[in-house]
Amino acid sequence: MDPSQFRIEIVQALVSVAGENYKENTRIANVLDDKAQKAGALAGAFLAAGFAFIKTENFGPASPLNRLAGLPGLLLLAVCIGLLLLSTILALRTMWVRAVPAPMSLAVMQEMSEDLLDISDNELDRPTQENYFRDQGTVWAGALEKQLAANANKAKYLRASQLALTGAIVCGAVTLLEILGKVIYYRLVR
Repeated sequence: MDPSQFRIEIVQALVSVAGENYKENTRIANVLDDKAQKAGALAGAFLAAGFAFIKTENFGPASPLNRLAGLPGLLLLAVCIGLLLLSTILALRTMWVRAVPAPMSLAVMQEMSEDLLDISDNELDRPTQENYFRDQGTVWAGALEKQLAANANKAKYLRASQLALTGAIVCGAVTLLEILGKVIYYRLVR
């Protein structure tokens, strides 16, 4: 194979891979959004359940919740609700609509092509052809870099949302275990 033809094929292959990478990065962004949506929905469901307890009769000095949970249990419940709220906010931040780098656009391709179509066949030598594909690769590289940065940002907020949700679930479980422990103790003592 002619070395100059081989160089052109190498650059064409790079441009082809860039398109595939763009599709994969878009798929990953959609998966991150889907996971954030599920984390936010789960946190929201737990938050709704937590707000069901917020009634004045549940927090008075003689309320069953106050007697069973005590101050530590109520503080744990408050931390749990705070973590659920944080998880919901972080999940929404993950899914927040932001500018997404566009793939190789028709306008850019037209601009690159028009310059080449205006020159004669004799001037359309192998280095010119190679540079045409290199220019496409450069445009793709910029879009892919921005896409990777956006996905990394989404993943960071999703991870934080999931950690807050996990903390809230653990905190809620500890609160329930504390209450159940007291109920069992009172039943055994009586």
